Amino acid sequence: MDNSNDRRAGGTAESTPDRLLDGLRTELDRVDARLLDDVRDRLRICARIAHLKQRHAIPMLQPGRMQVVHDRAETYAHRNAMSPEFLHSLYALLIAEACRVEDLIIDGTGSASAELRETRT
Repeated sequence: MDNSNDRRAGGTAESTPDRLLDGLRTELDRVDARLLDDVRDRLRICARIAHLKQRHAIPMLQPGRMQVVHDRAETYAHRNAMSPEFLHSLYALLIAEACRVEDLIIDGTGSASAELRETRT
């Protein structure tokens, strides 16, 4: 790695803080990749749930289940010194996307399967 543009006056090509920062960013990139894979997997499971709901005429919206998910996230936030509001917002996004995918499947208005291919890259 050429860090000639990052050289500080009197410093080396790559200072210790820069190496540490690069290492932490690499670690963060790995966590982000796992996070994205987990979101994809979550949506795939939601698609399977939607197919089951469709076959058995179960309503898409399950408010009790959504509350369970939010409550679990809030408990996790408190136990892990995280913002409950942040996790609530994060799960609101995840649930909204899951509902969108389920609607496509249950209503038969589109194909969520193309969006949730089982192929891994």
